[in-house]
Amino acid sequence: MGIFDIYREAYKVTFSWKKIFSQIAFALILPLAFILLAQIEISELLFNKIFPNLKAFDDNLHSQVSYDLIIFNVFIAISMLFTSVLSLISTSAIVYTVACVYSSKDVSFKKVMSVVPKVWKRLMITFLWKLLILFVYNFIMALVIFLLAIFYVCLSKILSVHIYKSAVIIFGIPMLIFIMIGAMCITLVWFLASVISILEDVSGIEAMKKGKNLIKGKIWISWRIYFTFQSFCAAVQFAFRYHVVHGDSLALVVRLSLGICYLLLLVIFIHFGIVTQTIVYFVCKSHHKENIDKSSLADHLDGYYLGYYVPLNEDANPRLEGNSV
Repeated sequence: MGIFDIYREAYKVTFSWKKIFSQIAFALILPLAFILLAQIEISELLFNKIFPNLKAFDDNLHSQVSYDLIIFNVFIAISMLFTSVLSLISTSAIVYTVACVYSSKDVSFKKVMSVVPKVWKRLMITFLWKLLILFVYNFIMALVIFLLAIFYVCLSKILSVHIYKSAVIIFGIPMLIFIMIGAMCITLVWFLASVISILEDVSGIEAMKKGKNLIKGKIWISWRIYFTFQSFCAAVQFAFRYHVVHGDSLALVVRLSLGICYLLLLVIFIHFGIVTQTIVYFVCKSHHKENIDKSSLADHLDGYYLGYYVPLNEDANPRLEGNSV
């Protein structure tokens, strides 16, 4: 299944079940998108309040600047907490709904919302593991850069050789690219591990390990899909900042209209990103010849709703039975 087939499948699934996906979008994804855009606006207001005081910094302004910086950091922390929680809940709801669609299970918004609290806890554990892995990775990379910097300085002192900025740039850019690729690989594994945490009885580091193995063979498709949707979301946020936050030359009505358009676009991109993420999981399972039996998946999903665990049976067939994926 190619990348455009995956996009087409995501479109077909969404519009075949547009009622429940619309309910999920307005109940969960819309608040998430609103917070993401509101964070840009409020951060800009707080930064504009702090920055002039920093330029005219003196002892009299010290307490005011410190207070403003505390408010700014608290706001960033709270907004990140809310966006993380809403993102995990939205992912849980959409992944569960897509799985119900593929298992031909009757699904309603009420049923989805009753299941979400039972599955998002495992997703939260996997998310925390991802953050821990990224923290350790970034710490190690920062330590390597620090040691290399000390090595270059010591070498220049010992050999009395001047290190030119161009040489630092030549060695620094590949290092930066390498670090970014490593961080993106961890995020790609999380891309699948999040679905695994919801649809399978694993979470945390085990889900990350399984995601790493599952993504093999489909890493380029996964990477292109992830990069595409992240780029779209980033473009919407950039356009919001440019036209709405800094759009002083535009009329208020125009800025409000653009703000609503960007909000709806962000909702659409987040929704399709999660639906596509779920389909990629099934495609990767098929690629590794790990069939998920339709009736087994249905029983497994019913277990979440009824409160008992049913293991997910797999066999050697290379496709999801009864479905186009």
